[in-house]
Amino acid sequence: MLKRGIGVALLCIAGQAYGADIVVTTTEDIEKDDKECSLREAIEYINREAGKEGYLGCGGENSTTTILLKANNTYVLNKHIPVKKSLTIRSVAENDGNWSSTEQVRGRENARIQMKGTDNLFRIANNENWITATLKELDLEGCGAASCAEEGGLIYNQGRLSLEHSRLFKGAAIKGGAIYSAGQFGDNLMSSVIIKNSLIENNKAQQGGILYTKLPFFFITQSVLRDNQTSNLSSANIYTAGQVADLETIERKNAEMSSSTLLKNSGVLINVVDGMGLNNLTIVDNADTALRLEAPHAKAYVANSIILKNGAQDCQITATDKTTVQNNLVGSCGAGEARYPNQIWTGTHLFAEKTNQSEGVCQNFRENTTAILCPYSIPKDQFLGYIRPRILLSHAVVEDSPIVNKGLPSNKVDNNLIGCAEADQRNNNRLMDNQFCDRGAIEVIVPTSTSLVGQDLLKGEVAKFSIQPYLGDSDLLPKEQCSILVGPPASGQSWQDGCLRIVQTKTESKGKTTIDLEGNVTYTPDSGWHGADIFEIQVVTSSTRFNKSKPYLVLSTQIVQELKNEMQDKSVKTSGGAWGFGGLIALLGLIGLQRSLKD
Repeated sequence: MLKRGIGVALLCIAGQAYGADIVVTTTEDIEKDDKECSLREAIEYINREAGKEGYLGCGGENSTTTILLKANNTYVLNKHIPVKKSLTIRSVAENDGNWSSTEQVRGRENARIQMKGTDNLFRIANNENWITATLKELDLEGCGAASCAEEGGLIYNQGRLSLEHSRLFKGAAIKGGAIYSAGQFGDNLMSSVIIKNSLIENNKAQQGGILYTKLPFFFITQSVLRDNQTSNLSSANIYTAGQVADLETIERKNAEMSSSTLLKNSGVLINVVDGMGLNNLTIVDNADTALRLEAPHAKAYVANSIILKNGAQDCQITATDKTTVQNNLVGSCGAGEARYPNQIWTGTHLFAEKTNQSEGVCQNFRENTTAILCPYSIPKDQFLGYIRPRILLSHAVVEDSPIVNKGLPSNKVDNNLIGCAEADQRNNNRLMDNQFCDRGAIEVIVPTSTSLVGQDLLKGEVAKFSIQPYLGDSDLLPKEQCSILVGPPASGQSWQDGCLRIVQTKTESKGKTTIDLEGNVTYTPDSGWHGADIFEIQVVTSSTRFNKSKPYLVLSTQIVQELKNEMQDKSVKTSGGAWGFGGLIALLGLIGLQRSLKD
């Protein structure tokens, strides 16, 4: 019943929304002549270019090469599916009865493709032509065994593979735990891999736990790569095995990684070769060396990144390496180039977590005053987590931060300097009209005074809400610091956390407001009044305090209190009166009479 229900819903609705896209109507891995269309049959329809004839229940006249899967459903494979022609596979989701893309929170409502056998999921290969396989909003789950395939635990790629808002996990192989990319094939064709806004975790291989590529042709951005494993220490989790024959033609961005977070991986993380550029990465708490630099032709770079707490050393620099290393915050990657050098971090407590772990709940400034990073966490209703930089109270000026404003936007650099990536991991644009941008995957966002907060109450209730979502990447000041940083409190009062000030704007005060260091606000009405209390919550944060003339973040606040409706209308009966079944029949008769009179 499940597979038939999927088919009916999608065929009736998705056809209108997506035209002639191919709708998969069963979650089972079947290939037989029936009315159902499986994922295997849908791909084979495209492989065969079957046209209007269709193939085993899939496709038909005017069908596109886009395959639709229903979000939050699991599609099982018993063996890999060959992909021989260009195609797109994506999820569609149901929102309020309408079928649409999952763009609201892309990545959280993915369809899952799961390998039940011992194999990889897809083998993308056509020796005669260069094909493109685009996978969007999909969870790709490997076989979970010690090895799913020799090459590519999830995907073998001999084409142009593109992944967006997807999750790749439980892949295992000899080479390429998640993906194996074949390099050159056919008539001088090159395979390539593009990964955007995706999560790659818990994959493993002897070589290339995440990606094994024969040549440096890949692009990874705004993604999280964590808990992957490469057992061969002469290899790497992202491993480039060779180099193009003509080094004169190679550029430093043939392979690029930017605005991404890499943590808790085992084995060397990346071998940096000629043709590769690494920019604005946060590479922390990996079990072994983060980067092995081996680019003898000076056509590779590592810039504007945070590379800390990785094994015994953050970087291993080979004897012949000539990688350009600029403006990173590192523990042991060397001084970098003299014109734009690295900054060596000498602290011991990196994460504001109670046991200094790289994942968990970020401590406030009363609990931790020295750690420069919040641990990795996933915000509510988001797909990817991130590691947030902290602006410490010990920073007298912004320039004291080892992260904030330590990079240059790309429009302010020359050929010898490498500017920041244009957007951070969360797709926040780095300020191109500003003088500086930030190291690492995250561009620190300073909060602005444009938000409206508050709550509606009934008489006798207390309002409780949080202003944390409006603080940007900042923290509230502890009350103990307020007199030092913004001066004494108003006469007869004492400071609360955040140096809280309440400013009435349109009404007189009708209640009491308190706040804690986590941004939790409690408002208690002083009586059972009816109406609104309109005021401003003003707080000082770790970033706004640098504006000496306007250190306060202002949040417009409105509390509306209503009286409880305790009246009962005893004249209205809900049953047993004249409007029983007979009354309903009479009403329907009147409606029919009215309709006949109109006719």
